Amino acid sequence: LFKSCDTFWWTKKTHTPMATLRPTNKVSTNHKACIHHIAHDYYGKRVATCSSDKSIKVFEKDDEGNWHPICQSFGFPGHRAAIWKVDWAHPEFGQVLASCSDDRTVIIWKEKEMGGTGQQGSDKMQYVLAAKLTDFTKGVSSIAFGPSHLGLQIASACNDGKVRIHQGRATDLSKWDLKSEFEPEGSGIGAYVTCLSWRQNRAEKPMLVVGCWRATAAPDLNGTRPVSSSVTVWALHAERWAQVAKLDIESVGKGVGSEVRDVDWAPCMGRPNYFIAAAVGSTVQVWRLDPTRLQVSAGHVEKPTSVLSAQSDALPSVNMAFWRVSWNLTGTSLAASAENGQVKMWKLDFQGNLKQHLSLEPQA
Repeated sequence: LFKSCDTFWWTKKTHTPMATLRPTNKVSTNHKACIHHIAHDYYGKRVATCSSDKSIKVFEKDDEGNWHPICQSFGFPGHRAAIWKVDWAHPEFGQVLASCSDDRTVIIWKEKEMGGTGQQGSDKMQYVLAAKLTDFTKGVSSIAFGPSHLGLQIASACNDGKVRIHQGRATDLSKWDLKSEFEPEGSGIGAYVTCLSWRQNRAEKPMLVVGCWRATAAPDLNGTRPVSSSVTVWALHAERWAQVAKLDIESVGKGVGSEVRDVDWAPCMGRPNYFIAAAVGSTVQVWRLDPTRLQVSAGHVEKPTSVLSAQSDALPSVNMAFWRVSWNLTGTSLAASAENGQVKMWKLDFQGNLKQHLSLEPQA
């Protein structure tokens, strides 16, 4: 699945090594501006999109594999600026969706069935505002619901340099409390906390990986901004969040900024190590972490085990910036989307090394 300005596509999987695929299914969203994020629900049957046009749209897959809107677009006037990200809660809490915006808010939406039995298409459902979280002093760039065993929790990355965790009540979605907040290393005044991801493991204490960056000088003649980026790992210890590791970032080649735009913590699935991926400028950087070293008192530095590039196939000398990274459900495949519309995919081999095996090309 990947997106462009106002459409998104699906491709079919192939087992051919280093295959290049083109879309097999195209869905027009009718967004009036750029789509910033797409999120599947838990079962993969619904997709939510958000855009700079201040709207959110939800689509559902029918028995033939076609996607149709199930509600009218929503978002405004709840949000009054660009909506950066959407995320679905675990289905045990119902059909609950969250969104974050440049208007300094996070909104929790809940599904409501329309009256009558003959409703079809975009009149089947509607999403109504259940709660608006306003504990932010700048725009909110990323959100993520926590693992379901922690209850109804949502973490938010804000451009005021802080990460906040709110606790909700499954029986009353209008009630949310600010449970904790912390300031990642490298954030503060002038910094942007851009992304975060939970570790999905109910057997161990809650952990988050957080990415942030700050500009260190004015842009050069090519428009490239020198920036200082950081990716850090945090754990909840004695009801407080503490940094347990700093993930070292390899320098990015000239001509592309090194902003951290996205992070994703791979599902563990019984492996002895953790894998974390980050989109950093024109590279995807991957770290393999030993759980025994993630101690609150340590805060050690980890070097990346893989640095993957995004050179354009048409212009091999041109580096393209990555915007999103995502692991599959077993943590064995990694996908990353670049600003030229391509999606690159890598697979872990038996030695734990990532090998590129797929490239998805956008439709003209």
